[in-house]
Amino acid sequence: MNAVMKLNPDTSAASFSSASAPAARGHIVLQNLSMTFGQGASRVDAVQAIDLHVAPGEFVSIIGPSGCGKSTLLNVVAGFATPSAGHVQLDGKPIIGPGPERGVVFQQYSLFPWMSVRKNVEFGLKMQGVGANKRETTARTLLGLAGLLAFENHYPDQLSGGMKQRVGIVRALATSPQVLLMDEPFGSLDAQTRVVMQQILTNMWQKFRLSVMFITHDIEEAIFLSDRVYVMTARPGRIKAEIVIRLPRPRTAEMMSSVEFTQILHRLRNLIREESLAAMGHELDAGGLEGFATEIGPAGVQHSV
Repeated sequence: MNAVMKLNPDTSAASFSSASAPAARGHIVLQNLSMTFGQGASRVDAVQAIDLHVAPGEFVSIIGPSGCGKSTLLNVVAGFATPSAGHVQLDGKPIIGPGPERGVVFQQYSLFPWMSVRKNVEFGLKMQGVGANKRETTARTLLGLAGLLAFENHYPDQLSGGMKQRVGIVRALATSPQVLLMDEPFGSLDAQTRVVMQQILTNMWQKFRLSVMFITHDIEEAIFLSDRVYVMTARPGRIKAEIVIRLPRPRTAEMMSSVEFTQILHRLRNLIREESLAAMGHELDAGGLEGFATEIGPAGVQHSV
């Protein structure tokens, strides 16, 4: 079994939430899970011996250096990939493929460009055989919660990046999933829009209390949104640390300047920095992090001795 650093390991994350009673379903468990791609010389061990869980109604983020296998874990839970070893379960049942009880939101905008905003949101319900009136009512209700009702008849290419991603989240919620899987959903947004989207997401999570597995490179984002944060090592990805976020809910932007938030941020930055350096391996020489002196003259860039 891996040695995993735990901060506040004896404290339940659920006890720090002021929302209503947690959902009864949506319990994700990954046990001793490993994933390998390729064979022979091309073999890549993506993740090894992963043990993690998301409790019903809990918001859990996974962070780590690039290439550590964060998205691989999400794809396994989504049912898009089969693990090479170990087990993955939802509510005690093995995950063997995609299912309507798991909604997925990706970084890229996966909207149908030929459909209006409302029709995009209705699509999953239509595939489930839900009647037209019920589909429209559900879609319009969710669009209203996301502040998008005025754009229900617009098309994706008429929307901003943040609006497109809001539609993507609403579409994932429309089929009433037990779990929401999010793979860097705000990674392509500008900083200002990203902050607004984080607030919208945490507010919607408070309302629906789904289990959320959230992949991100943004440490501040992980702290702001989450009940717990898993930190992964460099490839092959393992769990390096599990950190409970003790900030009260509902979360507000002002919390990000608090002493508690700053302490967690520094701790996570140090953990990630260690693994990012390990991930780079021999790509950095001994002076790679010390900078170098240069002189620029008529002959071009010359290294100082």
